Amino acid sequence: MTTTTATPITNELRSAVLTGLGLGLLWLVLGLAIDGTTYHLGPLLVAAVPALIYALESSAVTIGKVFSLVGGGVVLALAISASLSAAGRLAGPSLLPVGGAALEAVVFALLGGLAGAAVGAWKQHS
Repeated sequence: MTTTTATPITNELRSAVLTGLGLGLLWLVLGLAIDGTTYHLGPLLVAAVPALIYALESSAVTIGKVFSLVGGGVVLALAISASLSAAGRLAGPSLLPVGGAALEAVVFALLGGLAGAAVGAWKQHS
């Protein structure tokens, strides 16, 4: 029988998760409240910031926690994008030469995830 112990939630991890959720909520509320506006950095920040905060604040960065935060951030950004799109609130201008704001949100969420993962991996190896 294998016994596992729960990993304690550190202040850095808690701060990273709460900041990501707060940014997601802010983006969702603004997106629902103001029609025709694209918050270009919303998906990028929601996807990247949790992993960035953890990587930059923690003295013992583990790649597993970084990837968990990246995955959670990307999923949250995509869920908010889908919600705003379904509500017809993701119809503003796009910075991409093709597609609309919905495609931009997906691309920026993935780019944010890559940025968070890259900084986390760099921090673990330094």
